[in-house]
Amino acid sequence: MPTEQKSIKKTYLTIDDIAAMAGVSKSTVSRVLNNSGFVSEKTRTKVMDIVEANHYIPNSMARELGRTSTQSIGIFIGNISNSYYSEILSGAEAAINRSSFFPFICVVSNERREEFYVQEMLKRRTSGILFASTTIYNLDAIAQLLRSTHAISIQADIPHVPRIDCENRLGTQRIVEHLIALGHQKIAFLTFQNPTMVLSQRFEGYCRALEEHDLPVDPRYVKRLDRVSSGYQAVLELLSQENPPTAIHCCNDYIAESAYQALRNHGVSIPGDISLTGFDAVPNTLLMEPQLTTVSQPLQKMGEKAVEMLLLQLSSPARVPESYRFPTEILLRGSTAPPPAHPRIFSL
Repeated sequence: MPTEQKSIKKTYLTIDDIAAMAGVSKSTVSRVLNNSGFVSEKTRTKVMDIVEANHYIPNSMARELGRTSTQSIGIFIGNISNSYYSEILSGAEAAINRSSFFPFICVVSNERREEFYVQEMLKRRTSGILFASTTIYNLDAIAQLLRSTHAISIQADIPHVPRIDCENRLGTQRIVEHLIALGHQKIAFLTFQNPTMVLSQRFEGYCRALEEHDLPVDPRYVKRLDRVSSGYQAVLELLSQENPPTAIHCCNDYIAESAYQALRNHGVSIPGDISLTGFDAVPNTLLMEPQLTTVSQPLQKMGEKAVEMLLLQLSSPARVPESYRFPTEILLRGSTAPPPAHPRIFSL
């Protein structure tokens, strides 16, 4: 017969417990732990013997409550299964760990979670916030948080907050011009319905590239998605058109992955039948076959730079750092080629 396991309630030793065990006052224990004020060597030894024997860990949160802010930085970030966010987080966390601050990771998936983390950051008196979630659900709630803490935005639309970004418009224009230089004239664009600054600038880059080469912006080739998975269906709709595109540019690599699956699952050759491009250069694109031609923005460096700017602001509150924009680079890989001489008619 198996031995019945009894549940054991775990408890934490407190300063009150140590004081009772040592037969001294709570304030005496506090002076010993903080190495402040006079305490006899005999009493100090007695208290420290109890602390070491019981592996006491001071409650840092309790110590911080008397301060106007704590040595912590909150990172509001979107879905970390998306490599875009995990790359930014990697850079930001590495930079924070080199400082005296502690990171709080806040995965913001909806308005309710955003509100929860806003209240948590207020209660914890967080020193600063990095907004790396590109979707902001409630600006009023965020404004409440900004009244008591400093912040830096990483491609998030928050008024009056210094921003880290990249050359969204120019990067998109250059990669669409690469497709045009290969001979493509029917170029589709997949983006999201949410009109963020990043998405608006990337769409402007797409339009500018076409217009500067006397190509029309055909609304049939522009698909606005409500979620990433909609990219799969959007590609099927493009292929079903009487005049399907010969190239598809996606506003980010996350959508490009969905488009890639749609093309491969329906026997469409990349790039033999259709060229495919993205934006972000997340690591997952290296797993595609062929690998994705994309616009590279230095996501880890963007996370690091945001932390540097925030730490500068925390050390000099009167000095508001200027927004910073990183250059982009076109990574030419195997997913682009000249359009076929005789475009296929796709039967889906």
